[in-house]
Amino acid sequence: MKNEPQTSLKISSVFDAVALYKNLQKSEKDKAILATQNEHLVQEVDRLTHLLLQMKQSKFGRSSEKIKFEEFPKLPGFENVFDEVYEEPPLEAEKAGAESETENDSGKDKSSSTLLKKGRRPLPAHLPRERVIHDIAGDKICTCGHPLHQMGEEISEQLDYVPAQLKVIQNVRLKYACKSCTEGVRVAEVPNAPLLKSMASANLLAHIIVSKYQDHLPLYRQSQMWERFEVDLGRATMSRWILQIGDLLSPLKELLRSEILKETYVRADETRAQVLKECDRKAQTQSYMWVYMTGSSSHHAISYEYTPTRKGENAKEFLKGFKGYLHTDGYGGYKALAQSQDITAVGCWAHARRKFADIIKSTGNTTGKSAEALTIIRSLYKIEKDAKEAQYPPDKIQKLRQEKAKPILEKFKVLLKEHKKVIVPKSPLGQAVGYVLRQWGPLTEYLNDGRLDIDNNMAGRAIRPFAVGRKNWLFMGNVKGAHASAVIYSLIETCKANGVNAFDYFRYVLANINSTPENNYSHLLPWNLKHSLSNLHQ
Repeated sequence: MKNEPQTSLKISSVFDAVALYKNLQKSEKDKAILATQNEHLVQEVDRLTHLLLQMKQSKFGRSSEKIKFEEFPKLPGFENVFDEVYEEPPLEAEKAGAESETENDSGKDKSSSTLLKKGRRPLPAHLPRERVIHDIAGDKICTCGHPLHQMGEEISEQLDYVPAQLKVIQNVRLKYACKSCTEGVRVAEVPNAPLLKSMASANLLAHIIVSKYQDHLPLYRQSQMWERFEVDLGRATMSRWILQIGDLLSPLKELLRSEILKETYVRADETRAQVLKECDRKAQTQSYMWVYMTGSSSHHAISYEYTPTRKGENAKEFLKGFKGYLHTDGYGGYKALAQSQDITAVGCWAHARRKFADIIKSTGNTTGKSAEALTIIRSLYKIEKDAKEAQYPPDKIQKLRQEKAKPILEKFKVLLKEHKKVIVPKSPLGQAVGYVLRQWGPLTEYLNDGRLDIDNNMAGRAIRPFAVGRKNWLFMGNVKGAHASAVIYSLIETCKANGVNAFDYFRYVLANINSTPENNYSHLLPWNLKHSLSNLHQ
């Protein structure tokens, strides 16, 4: 009986030990959970910090992606490749300069023909000149007493601005009647007008269109400008005219689409848009404006397309029947399109480069893994620059890429896979690396065809005017207005891409489209009018 308390105490101690052990195990699990949670919190803090730095950079920093490296990162295994890529042959001007320097050693001056002339470009020759003669004051007598004679003249030019001049065109239709009867009344035909029962001429409509869609001047500001001329031209009136012009010129936009679908290389991009009045949608709901353009055609056709959503079905509908290369960014809607049709997806190295460049701009670190990746991408662009300057044909460009760019890309992929093993996936660098590896197939497709570009910047430049204009006019009123804007943007950007003056183009087309048969509308496309419109200023 004396031992019972000891036995009870011993059993109690074992229970305590087991309980303590379980508590310790639970504590270790809690520690592991807390450590995992802490790691996730640290990653989230890093992500939000990077987003904050990106927002500050976007708001207050430089928008250019050009980054100056004090010293390029030295990457193992890439030294010889980069030495070969960055070896630049001396330019002809440099050779001539070297020869002239050799001549200078013998006492001769440098030839001025080897120097690049800098200064103000001459004023356009087609502008009218008004001669204003300035003569010397006083008598034209020399100090020796003999009369002075004119030996020449010195001419300097000033660019003058003549304020806009408005005029009213009165279309007078003469009427004739027969004195013998009351049924012989005849009147001259109504002259062709761009818009039926409208007071606007083709010149005025062209000015309004170009001011809004090329110069990004909202209609309410234009209305204020017309008030200075004591002309009552309200925003509602101009808006109605633009809707009518959209309907009038929509067949030309369809012709642009057909020209794009004829090609085997097409570019595409999209950006957000806002339409206030859409059926069953809130005013704050985002819509989208898409742009499609020819890739390597002798003439450039650009078509804007408005859609209420960003679904890939929209691109599929526009590109129905297209077969060939489609150059886009990494948006998944295009990827699904490439898988469902005879389309080969081509990626954009500018998008891949931007992800690494944003990290460097926000952190200021030019020696880390982002700088390494950016260095390699810059070497790829250097190859493209050399080929462009040498004006290589597509077959030679493809050969150059296979010889120089392909080895760089193969080593780059190995490097990215090594980085991926040690980088947090959700970190900015992890997302950049993941993007490149996921898009590796489309990103390297440009190696296989010399017609393809390394990036899709041409489509980005084609859609940028819409993004700039959006900052001024903010939104579109209704769906019809969005479609009219798509028609006008398509024609303006096609004019710009083909070197055609948009104002001259619209005033010509608006004055002649109603008298042109529909089967001849192709003659009104910008590249077909380029020659005749250029003669207007000669």
